[in-house]
Amino acid sequence: MSVRPSRLRALETARQCASLGARQRTIAYLTGLAPAYILRSVYSKEHPAPIGRPSYCEEFYFRAGTRVQAAASLFASRYRTLTDEGFLPADALIAAFRHLRSTCPSTPFSFDEAFFLIANLDGIWASSSRTLALTRCPACGRDYLVPESSAHTHRPDGCPVCRADWAGRAGSHASAAPLAHAAEPVELTLPVDKDITRAKLLRTLEALAAGPKVAAVLSEDPRAAMFRAAPNRTSVTTAFLTRPLALHLWSVNTHVTDRVQFAVFALWYRHAQQVGVPRAEAMCAAVTKMRTACRGFGNLVKFDRCFEVAALLDGAWGIETPRLELRSCEKCGSQYLLSLNEVRPSPCPFCALVRRHRVLLPAALEPEPTS
Repeated sequence: MSVRPSRLRALETARQCASLGARQRTIAYLTGLAPAYILRSVYSKEHPAPIGRPSYCEEFYFRAGTRVQAAASLFASRYRTLTDEGFLPADALIAAFRHLRSTCPSTPFSFDEAFFLIANLDGIWASSSRTLALTRCPACGRDYLVPESSAHTHRPDGCPVCRADWAGRAGSHASAAPLAHAAEPVELTLPVDKDITRAKLLRTLEALAAGPKVAAVLSEDPRAAMFRAAPNRTSVTTAFLTRPLALHLWSVNTHVTDRVQFAVFALWYRHAQQVGVPRAEAMCAAVTKMRTACRGFGNLVKFDRCFEVAALLDGAWGIETPRLELRSCEKCGSQYLLSLNEVRPSPCPFCALVRRHRVLLPAALEPEPTS
């Protein structure tokens, strides 16, 4: 039975929320999944369902101490950065909360409270209107949370991040010192930039119709280490595909138009690598270029096939040594792929394509012989 991609995405989001300690009601707001389904299919022994109702409170932020307000402001500011980059609110919420945990291990509020902060900041999910807003502190240059009604006013002692920094420097509150270090721009930028890059890559791979396992490998997902090749295949790379490429009969069994597409892909892939583009991003750029150049072909090769070609070309992702290489045609000057396992390879596919077009050329269009 097939499952819609939107439901799979909602389930994956729900499991990420559960791993961060989210309650059933919070997950239902974020994903739209039924509470009974969440309780049955999302929680596990490793991440059991928390007991009790979510601690949503309208006055949570304003009743909290300086350290909690500073952490909440930094979290909300990071969330806004991610949404400005184009991320969906649920994805931005999860990424921002994970970043807060990485920079401030003793996170002073729960995921449910972080969810309610964002709900009131954007007027979504559990909130019917915006009651919070972000404003920029002229002293430290950071954004902090204020009531929506006072978003355009600033009090000299209003920024909790400044107050947390002062407390840390003065030594009056020992617990505030770790937050002051976590608030430094360098500590905030590096981890989240990596998350942003990975999320952008996953979005690009989804748009290019990459398979889920190929996407996991290219995005360096830890789950990729558990992938194993099928019994009749020699490498983990070809485990992602329906059938492996026959390298000993590469030019015979591979259609001419497919060989042309693979050659165009490989050429752009090599060019992107030479100018310093990371391998996964080079693959995405090369596939895009290839599909643009070969858009007139009836069937375009799939992304997963290009992934296998790149692996065979580089000797990567489960391939020990390169088995394909780019060769230049002596007749037309084009570069095409040649299998190192093939004893008698066919000639250049570009030349073959030109010959085919000449054969199919209508006689009426051929030039008349001159007397």
